[in-house]
Amino acid sequence: MEGTTDCVFFLDRQWRFVFLNGRAAAELRGGNDLIGVNLWDAFPETAATVFGEFYRKAMAERSTQVFEAYYPPLETWFEVHAVPIDDGLTVFFRNINERVAATEALRERELQLETVFGQTMVGIIHRRLDGRVLMVNQRWCDLVGRTREELDSLPIFAPTYHEDALWNVPLFDQHLRTGEPFQVEKRFVHPDGSLVWVAVNVSFVKNEAGEVVSMIAVAEDIGARKAAEEEIRESRNLFQVVIDSVQDLIFVKDREGRFVLTNRQMREACGPLEGQRVGDCFPQELADDSDRTDHQVLTSGSISIVEEKVPIRGELRAFQTVKVPWRQDGEVIGVIGVSRDLTERLDAEQELQESRRQLTTLIDNLPGLVYRSALAPPWPFSYMSEGAEALTGYTTAELMQREFSWADVVHGDDCKRLQKSIEQAIRERRPFNEVYRIITRTGGTRWVMERGQCIYNADGSPAFLEGFISDVTQQRQTEERLRWVAHHDSLTGVPNRALFQERLDVTLKEAKRTGRKVGLLLLDLDHLKEVNDTLGHDAGDTLLQVAAERLSSSIRSIDTVARNGGDEFAIILPEIDSEQDIWTLVRPVLERLQEPFSYAGRTLDCRASIGASLCPDHGDDATELLKRADVALYTAKAAGRGRIMIFRPAMQSKAELRMQMRINAREAVRERRIEPFYQPKVLLRSGEIAGFEALLRWHNPQTGIETPASIKAAFDDPRLAVAMGQHMHELVFDDMRRWLDAGMEIGHVAINASAAEFRGNDFAEEILERLRATGIPTRYLELEVTETVFLGRGAEHVGQALRTLSLEGVRIALDDFGTGYASLSHLKQFPVDIIKIDRSFVQDLADNLDDTAILQAVLNLGRGLGITTVAEGVETELQATYLRAQGCDIGQGYLFGKAVPRSEIPKLYSSWEPHRCCG
Repeated sequence: MEGTTDCVFFLDRQWRFVFLNGRAAAELRGGNDLIGVNLWDAFPETAATVFGEFYRKAMAERSTQVFEAYYPPLETWFEVHAVPIDDGLTVFFRNINERVAATEALRERELQLETVFGQTMVGIIHRRLDGRVLMVNQRWCDLVGRTREELDSLPIFAPTYHEDALWNVPLFDQHLRTGEPFQVEKRFVHPDGSLVWVAVNVSFVKNEAGEVVSMIAVAEDIGARKAAEEEIRESRNLFQVVIDSVQDLIFVKDREGRFVLTNRQMREACGPLEGQRVGDCFPQELADDSDRTDHQVLTSGSISIVEEKVPIRGELRAFQTVKVPWRQDGEVIGVIGVSRDLTERLDAEQELQESRRQLTTLIDNLPGLVYRSALAPPWPFSYMSEGAEALTGYTTAELMQREFSWADVVHGDDCKRLQKSIEQAIRERRPFNEVYRIITRTGGTRWVMERGQCIYNADGSPAFLEGFISDVTQQRQTEERLRWVAHHDSLTGVPNRALFQERLDVTLKEAKRTGRKVGLLLLDLDHLKEVNDTLGHDAGDTLLQVAAERLSSSIRSIDTVARNGGDEFAIILPEIDSEQDIWTLVRPVLERLQEPFSYAGRTLDCRASIGASLCPDHGDDATELLKRADVALYTAKAAGRGRIMIFRPAMQSKAELRMQMRINAREAVRERRIEPFYQPKVLLRSGEIAGFEALLRWHNPQTGIETPASIKAAFDDPRLAVAMGQHMHELVFDDMRRWLDAGMEIGHVAINASAAEFRGNDFAEEILERLRATGIPTRYLELEVTETVFLGRGAEHVGQALRTLSLEGVRIALDDFGTGYASLSHLKQFPVDIIKIDRSFVQDLADNLDDTAILQAVLNLGRGLGITTVAEGVETELQATYLRAQGCDIGQGYLFGKAVPRSEIPKLYSSWEPHRCCG
């Protein structure tokens, strides 16, 4: 115990001193005399102090008590360890006055430092690596927006803005490993989301072993600086945007000629130039010139303008560069330059000069004249091209010197119109276009077209005229010729349908105004088709020309003759008062037409049928008058041709009847109400059935089955005629196939073909294709045609079609023989196997010797040519007996049987009795 530096004494359980080491004896009042003395008696002043408290606690709880306390009698601080032992209490204590004094001094320094930290403008924090705050001043708390207590519970980087923490944390970890200090600029985020820019210096505190145990951070608010920098940056960006938006090249150079700033166009054209001189990037010659002008600006302080060639992307381009001094505080510190690319402008100016030259050459060589003149007559010229002489005969000099004015050249009848057109165009501020006549130097007349416009002053007032005058004489003549051609028939020279319609409309309007009447004639040449077929189209054209000439020469000068097409002409008779005037005016027309004329040694007939209508008696518009005249024409042709008919209401009812016939036929075709009836044809010598003729019948919903006579007009309509024929063929071929399949030897079935069906080239092929499709041999079919098919439209196709069918085995029959035109020539031209004698020659055999003679001649002709003869309309035994005796081959008529529907043919065939027909 004597070796220790601490004071030690022992107390027994009665608090009596039993031992004091030397240091304790020296320290305590009484020294070794305290042995056996009670503690509280020796030091009664300690009983109620911390000494008494901890000694009793150590004795009572038998636990070591360590404490520091100040003992006033000795004016000393002691560190006391009261350790209980079996016999009492051992007390160790040492004088700690120096340590307490040092601690107090340290606390004072810390208070002073804390006062300083609290007053400084920077934030300071000292915290351990585990995050515990060892020291922080209020400024730091203000910067991060947290209290000291909040910081103690937050991670080190909690106040750092999340975008900055992404790079700040790795940087902190990197320096933590080395203990090297570092500085960053970042943002703190407050709980309300507001941001504070700070500059933070971070240093690390190491222990004696060199390990980092804590960090000290000093933060300075740099928000104002950042705002100023941002403002400067925005200003700089705005300036850069401004100069980048300029299409010129902009640059700034310092006194040494180095580029310090360029705009986007400069960088795109020349690349990055900052820090370089002109000589580093461009040819030396260009660099020398640039340095020379830079030196002039730097030394004189004046503006310099130069034009130079600069290579840009391998192309030498022309620039105009303006250089001005760059001043700062009144001192020239560099050069500011703006270079404008003039290449396109110079090229355009060169092209413009060349264009002007070419334009001048073109203008002077135009077939016309280009001018500039005053606004009003006599229109003196201030400019005129060299084409004036070719157009007018007057030279440009003569017209420019005003020896002659343009008003003297313009035709006197056209001058006022030209002036009015120009004045109106000026008022309406639009171009003008006028065609008029001029009188040339030689006195000739030319048509010209003037296209011009008024040129206005800046204040909008008219200044002068500019324009072009061209010669359109040839064009005018061509237009007149084309206009004539467009309105006249090329063959006859009379007005065509278009001009006829125009004149009719004008005439009817005038008639309404005057109250006079208008006559309208429609004419059909009666024999044009026959002439074309027999003598050729040249003869037909001559007939049309003669008819047009005769019509034109037979009418008044106020009348109009027109050809509406084909064989139809029309005549307009204005200014008449009654139907009688029509008769009076048309009589010489008919007489002139009826005069025969010669063509190639042949005498031709030029007669015509005429239908007439009268306005307003029969209608007051062109459409109605044409309809009425057409109805009258139809009636005239039906009455025997070569005559005139003036419209009567009764004619209209007949026309309406014909229209109704066509309507009935059209509906019958559409609704498949057409069907074939079959009439037997009998061999006169044996009484056997030779075959049948398929006859058209149609079902009328009101009256039942009717003959073709009730729809006769439909056969004049080519489309309807073809449609009915095709429908009949389809049904007949189906019936033939069915009868052949039933084993009936039907001989043949005759079908009829109209002229309309031959108008195409495919009639024969269609018939043969139907036969092939149904499997019917051609020998079972007979085709009947009347002589009208050789005369109508499409007659040129008839011969080929009949020959094609005949070669394939179809028999050809010529129906109604002897009643038509040129029958004998048809027998020669076409492959006719059968001639059918018209019923008109059979009916009066007993009473008419002429019919008998004709009949005998026809039968003899058939025998002579090897052609089968068929007599139609056989109704009595007497007729049959006579025909048989004269050698007629086949009879057909009511004597042998009427036409019956297809359903009755099998019964008729099976019950036929030949002897009944042969006497």
